[in-house]
Amino acid sequence: MASGGYASVTATLLQVGTEVFPVYGDETSGWSMSAEDFAAGVPAPYRYRTLDELFFALVNLNVADEGQA
Repeated sequence: MASGGYASVTATLLQVGTEVFPVYGDETSGWSMSAEDFAAGVPAPYRYRTLDELFFALVNLNVADEGQA
């Protein structure tokens, strides 16, 4: 266990347009924008199943007007 009460998770950088986001996880445990989503007791449904799903969500947030995504 890493400090903070969650298991060590791999960080990957994902570029969407000109922005780069750190994302956490892998194909087995799922993907998230927050390492805390891998804490004990946090249900897996709070993570994206594939990196493609997370990328799609980030693209939608990037192209939508602020407050409209």
